[in-house]
Amino acid sequence: MLSALRSRVRAARDLRLLRPLVTRVDRMWWARVIRRAGVVDVEYVRAQVGRPVSEAEAVRLYVTGGFRRGLRLSPLFVDTAVGDHLPEAWRVPALYAYLVADPRGLQVSPLWDAVAYGRSHPDAWGVPGGPVGHAWRNRQTHSLPFGPSAEPSATAWPTLARVIVDATARARRGGEVPAQAGGTPLVREFIIALGPNEWDFDESLAEAVSFAAVAGQGAAIAVMDDRIEDWMLASLMAAGMPRVRISRRRHDDAARALDELVRTSAAEVVVVRGANETLTARDAERLAARVEAAPTRTHVAPVWRDGDGTIAAIGATGEGRFLAGHPIEDLSAFGDDVALEVPSLAGATFASRRADIDAVLRGTDPASTLTGSAVIALDVESRTRSAAGPSSISGLAVDADDLLIRAGWNRAGDGPRPRLRRPRRSVVLADGATVPVLRWALRTATPVGPRAEGWGDTHFARALAAALRRLGQEVVIDSYAARHRSTRHLDDVTVALRGPEPLEPSPYGVSLLWIISHPDEISASDVVGFDHVFAASAPWARVAGAEFGTRIDPLLQCTDATRFRPSGLDRGRSVLFVGTARGILRPSVVEPIRAGIPVDVIGPDWRGWIPASRIQAIGIANEELPALYEAAGVVLNDHWPAMQDRGFIGNRLFDVVAAGGRAISDRVEGIDELFGGAVRQWDTVAELIGVLSEDLDDAFPPADDLGAISARIRTEHSFDARARTLLDAAVAGR
Repeated sequence: MLSALRSRVRAARDLRLLRPLVTRVDRMWWARVIRRAGVVDVEYVRAQVGRPVSEAEAVRLYVTGGFRRGLRLSPLFVDTAVGDHLPEAWRVPALYAYLVADPRGLQVSPLWDAVAYGRSHPDAWGVPGGPVGHAWRNRQTHSLPFGPSAEPSATAWPTLARVIVDATARARRGGEVPAQAGGTPLVREFIIALGPNEWDFDESLAEAVSFAAVAGQGAAIAVMDDRIEDWMLASLMAAGMPRVRISRRRHDDAARALDELVRTSAAEVVVVRGANETLTARDAERLAARVEAAPTRTHVAPVWRDGDGTIAAIGATGEGRFLAGHPIEDLSAFGDDVALEVPSLAGATFASRRADIDAVLRGTDPASTLTGSAVIALDVESRTRSAAGPSSISGLAVDADDLLIRAGWNRAGDGPRPRLRRPRRSVVLADGATVPVLRWALRTATPVGPRAEGWGDTHFARALAAALRRLGQEVVIDSYAARHRSTRHLDDVTVALRGPEPLEPSPYGVSLLWIISHPDEISASDVVGFDHVFAASAPWARVAGAEFGTRIDPLLQCTDATRFRPSGLDRGRSVLFVGTARGILRPSVVEPIRAGIPVDVIGPDWRGWIPASRIQAIGIANEELPALYEAAGVVLNDHWPAMQDRGFIGNRLFDVVAAGGRAISDRVEGIDELFGGAVRQWDTVAELIGVLSEDLDDAFPPADDLGAISARIRTEHSFDARARTLLDAAVAGR
């Protein structure tokens, strides 16, 4: 009922005449929900706007656009920390979205763990405002919760209240705050520059909180942006947690701000993290431990990745940042080594004994000024969130020849820089064919970092890469941001795995296009320049090929047969769905639940669409899926409308059947021929409910028949089979 009403309201927003009225009603409802929760800190809001306001006006300012401009209503709630996990948080205020959602499993701030708080206070889940409301109403007696365990701060609420207001007012007025000298001797200190472009600032603060929660460890944070919330949170963190120092610097030289914190540190070992970078508390501890185990004057840095996912540097040589612009897979030549000695470090993220830092930190590569032994921890990564700036490395006279050879490269006399080449090699395949070892680049539409794990294209590319490697090939994977990386001239073959974003042919080597989804966005110009074009739909390939005047060969999606295969698990009775809500009312999930069928849902952004009791988890590790599919009574599946209309069969069905599972899917041309009775199709909701309401064992073939279908899918429609097709096309294209 609620989902249907939401759909009607959303449709009304798209009507120009009704939009103003719906917007006004929305805001009135948002304000009502927020005020009834009793979580507003009026003094905090007054300090942000610089004048007296009532609670009603504070909430009105927030819901009428203040939430987009950085206005916040509670020091316990950080909008950006929770927004990605709530439906429509891009449109509605995140605080409202939280208050109408089931708060279980949701984190709301980098300074305290709301889930841990709920475990300690079970009654918090059911009160207005959830853990936020519960903690706020208990602040006078218990102060505010802090840290990974969400224990009450040792600092009383009246003191924290003054800190919140004073810090907010200071940030609004502007001005600098110098770093205070560390007064407590520490074993380790995590030193962070919070840069002006660091929109994921809550993640950085959360890692600092986690690090400083360990005995003997502390954190120091230089806030270098103008966001009021950042300085308030840093100040609150310093007031509520021991062993935390802060500074506020308005200049744009992150190295100077870091240098100030290093000079005033009282720690034996410091882990320095540059502005707008990612480094987890766990990895900071690993870097510190490497320094503590090494001889004096040893400086250790992680592998530094750029914002597009490529390597920004693994140290530096006389030619600058080593392996800059290379895909991360180019580190595989170093094998199982976890430490690589280099002439110098690069970037701004490193760990050292504080006494061994004998140079002033300056420039975009302050780590390069350190003297002593420079070591790269090959199993630890940091990443610049946007893009690494130009290098400030100078004065190094050491060449990179030995390192290049270790990395598997030879120097090339001419061509684009870097002027490198792989030694020519060939491999004999299982069928006796001899083929060259080629360097393949798989281009995708995926983002960089943890968000990529939720993309099916990410796992598709990894499975294809593994299959090509089993054919003796060298493979790298590019995110969408890296599609024009500076080292693409080193690739022999480029495979554009076309999804929702356009991918151009490479000007170097052989270019193959494999259209695996979103066929409605493909035009004739999108296939121009490729040496061979494939599509994951036989009917669309035939029609589009004739329309575009280009040969398009069918190459269906597939499964990783090395992982998706039966393991002998007993089949249960559960009805399972794995996937996102996509921001729409997906009938394959919502309608069975409305009909009283208990669907177990795993995926993000389902809150508000279905009862929270049906959401088993917001995500699952990809390696856990085969067992899940095999043991389910049936797996539900549906397709994007454009894929359904044009005969593109999603790879989830291949995975489910290959694992020995059974599926029910919306109707797509070719499913019956591919999967036989292992996949039941439906055209109407009534048909879907009908199949789910009958005995599932009667709806599908017997076990022996399903086993035969599963074996055929693993043989004929595996990534290994697809990789061989692509290899043959690449060799022919050369």
